[in-house]
Amino acid sequence: MMKKTVIAVVLSIGLFAAGIWPVSAQEHDMSMAADMSLKAGTTQQVKSDMKLTLNGKPLQLDEAYLIDNSLFVPYRAFAEGIGSEVGYDAAAQTVTVKKDNKTVKLTIGSSDADVDGSIHTMIGPAQLINSSTYVHSRFLAEVFGIKVVYDEAARTVNLVSGQKAANTYYVNIEGFAFKDGDITVEAGSTVVFTNKDKVKHNAVADNGSFQTNLLATGESESITLTTPGEYTYFCEPHKNFMKGKITVK
Repeated sequence: MMKKTVIAVVLSIGLFAAGIWPVSAQEHDMSMAADMSLKAGTTQQVKSDMKLTLNGKPLQLDEAYLIDNSLFVPYRAFAEGIGSEVGYDAAAQTVTVKKDNKTVKLTIGSSDADVDGSIHTMIGPAQLINSSTYVHSRFLAEVFGIKVVYDEAARTVNLVSGQKAANTYYVNIEGFAFKDGDITVEAGSTVVFTNKDKVKHNAVADNGSFQTNLLATGESESITLTTPGEYTYFCEPHKNFMKGKITVK
């Protein structure tokens, strides 16, 4: 009797280890459904409070969402906001965006984008949220040559279109002063701060729009300003006398 019991236990262990423990078809289907549900749940969708601007002017969108930390926007409002023509084919579940002789076709549920007949892969698929089609904002902007700059302090996505945005300006920190610290730049320009003193300095905007790290001798750090306006700034350790101003046109 003891021998039969031991054999039964061994067989049970063998079946379990081999992964062939018998299950019903219903249990198998439920397991598959749970697995699919788990995979679908890995995509994080959060309503976003980020603002968008185009050449410094607010871009009006009803809603935007962060999906796996990427900003998705309603394609029609966004596309029309950047000056595009839009279309929608309900039967094919396809949206079309046209601008500057370039045509982009996106299919709901697909990460493939047809750009003038050439297929490009987006960071995530065009998708329906509350019955509206949402697309990856950076892809749709950059495919039409629009520069995207994220201002983390202001939680603003700045789009720069139709203007030079690659100019670079240099401000040296020397003798406890910002040399040529009062400058005028174009929107989208880069300003590079370099410390030539033997003590640490930084550059901090009065309105909180930018702040460099404390820079040691010879160290540099750059900022990019896309919104027109005047940006007064100071050195945090020496704020009583080290000041400057950047005017963005």
